[in-house]
Parts: sequence; structure tokens; C-alpha cells
Amino acid sequence: MGLFVPIKTSRLTVISKTAVQRPVVLACDTSTKVGSIALLEGDVITAESMLLSDGNSHSRRILDDIAHMLQSRKMTPADIDLIVSSVGPGSFTGVRIAMASMKGLALSLNRPIVGVSSLLALATPHLGKTAPVMAALDAKKNEVYAALYDSSGNELIAPTISSPNEFANQVASICSTGPVLAVGEGITAWRQAFLAALPERITFAAAHENYVKAAVMAVLGSKLPHADVATLEPMYLRRSEAEIKLQKKR
Repeated sequence: MGLFVPIKTSRLTVISKTAVQRPVVLACDTSTKVGSIALLEGDVITAESMLLSDGNSHSRRILDDIAHMLQSRKMTPADIDLIVSSVGPGSFTGVRIAMASMKGLALSLNRPIVGVSSLLALATPHLGKTAPVMAALDAKKNEVYAALYDSSGNELIAPTISSPNEFANQVASICSTGPVLAVGEGITAWRQAFLAALPERITFAAAHENYVKAAVMAVLGSKLPHADVATLEPMYLRRSEAEIKLQKKR
């Protein structure tokens, strides 16, 4: 799996020129500003495209990016065997874009779909290193979307929304000794809070590892049970601004 620098227009990296292998898995994540799509063919990531959102550019570009990526592999949508979508948590608009696009493809192509947590996708590349992994995204409003996993990927703290201090102290209470690995933009945004709660025990992921990658989601999704496309729902964790405003009017 390659490393990619996000830019304001999509960058497509074709990783393999080999013949198409089955199954073909298309994965998409737009839960944060840095969105991505990827193709998994058999057990090899063959292409990945990343895009730094500028306003609503994910919605404008995502289907075109998918078409371009498939063309780069001399494929059409009919060649896709499985579709994987991020379910969040993350940006309300971003999560909706990925899910609407992927559910639409699944329905039109009559293909199975799998939903994957953006936090699990963040943590997965660091699992198996003996230390627990905490993954966090910046939820704005002085909060983070976060989860804690043991080295096997089991949830020690299920995906939640909380203040950085509250989550950091909860992690410190559960992981009272030994190192803890931290990954995600939510960690970067609130670095001092996590350092204060876990002094000399916290290890920060490299900057390029703080993005949710569709390539990771494709691998995860290929091993998970299929979801019901009609009932697959986003993991929002927080009410939308529209819901909050409506509640205040009542």
C-alpha cells in the first residue's frame, strides 16, 4: 500500500498493472476533508485516489473519480464484486456523501455492501503491535470522535464523542500501564491533552498515518459480513445542526 500526499484535485495512483483478480472491492471514505477511494483486487490494492475537499468538492468529484479509477484498470462498474463504504463518524456531509454514493452503486449494480467505521480504519494499520491503539477525529466544538482498541482490534472504548480531556483520561484509566499508540487528526488537534493524560507512555503516529484510507477499508470490508443496503445507516454520534436548531425552536 503506497503513501499519498493529499491535494486539492484528486490524485490517482495506479499501484499495479497486473491482470484483474477476483473479487474486486471498491471502497470509499469521505468522512473527513481528506477523502479517498481504492480498489482491492484479490488480496492486492491496485489503485487509490485521494482528494482534499474544498467545500462540497467530495460530492462533485467522487463518482467521476471512481469512473476514472476504474478506467485506469480497464474496468467498468459491472466488474465490481463488493462495495465498501465508510459509515463514519466524521463530517455529517462527508459521511452522507460516501454512503449515498456507495449505496446508490450497490443498488444500481445489485452488489453487496459493507459498512466500516472510520475510526477502525484509522487504527487497523497499527494493530498487532502489542500496544492498545486510540483513534480520534476532530469533531469540532472542542470535541473528538474517538475509540480505543486492543492490539487485536477489539473495542476497549466503543466509538464515542467527548471532550479530548475526558477521552484521554478514560484511556489512561483503562490503560494504566504500558505504551498507548495514538492516531488521527483528533489526536493532532489536541496533542497536549493526550500528552498530559499519558505522559511518557503515548506514541504518536506519523503525520501521513492520520488520514482514513479507503485502501484499509477495502481490506477490512472484504472480511466483514455484508450489510442490508436498505438499513445501513451512518454512525453520526452527534445530532446535526439542523436537529439542534429544530429542538431549540420547540
